[in-house]
Amino acid sequence: MLRPPVKSCAADSLPVMRMRWVVVTGTIRAVAEVDEEVASRAFGTTETVALGGWPGATTGRAWGSHAAFAADVEAGAVPDDVRVVMYDPEGWERTPLEERLDPIGSIEAFGALARSKGYAVIVTPHANLVSVPGSPHAPRGDESREDAYLRSGIVEAAAANADVVETQAQKMQNDPRAYRAFVADTARLARSANPDVQMLSGLSTHPGYPATAHMLTEARRAVHDVVDGHYLSLAKLRLVDVATEFLRTIHD
Repeated sequence: MLRPPVKSCAADSLPVMRMRWVVVTGTIRAVAEVDEEVASRAFGTTETVALGGWPGATTGRAWGSHAAFAADVEAGAVPDDVRVVMYDPEGWERTPLEERLDPIGSIEAFGALARSKGYAVIVTPHANLVSVPGSPHAPRGDESREDAYLRSGIVEAAAANADVVETQAQKMQNDPRAYRAFVADTARLARSANPDVQMLSGLSTHPGYPATAHMLTEARRAVHDVVDGHYLSLAKLRLVDVATEFLRTIHD
């Protein structure tokens, strides 16, 4: 189980679970509207971190900005039932430019503050951080974005400062071999920095293209021996039926 926050005491690493899901509340609600029973079986357990809360799940909350998280902590604005805090730095407006340009320092700061407040920590850095103009981790020569990300040290920093790390590989989920390769590489780096870290990989119903339940199933199968669970996104609540069918194959 995830430990509840204990003030001024960092959360211990989380035990490996049979399957961990991280999802926003809206995802659970949308699946429940299609199939309440499968939503309950998949997500109504403490092994699931529900970002926004859900009955039976462990309550979490996500921030795209360390500065915003620090401000909420200072203001006492983090709800009392939150047990897990998630930092999602990406090359997007939710992450301030200074954090995009210094993802390692920002991850370290987020982890230190979160642990000082007793929260369990999830970090989900996106590989597009290395593509931010001016990034010190930018691809070199003919290096791919993913290769630059693996070289950057971002994965190791996330693992050293978190209990759970996600590899945002969802765009590759239509190619199980490529998906596995990237996820396995990040898992190797993460576990070299923190052998106890739990690894997630991203799955999405629309990571820039429409997914199918078979596609999600094959991507999950490709990394079943590498990860401890998945972050499941409906990408603006698109293709809920696909997610529901996929979950039925696992939880029926």
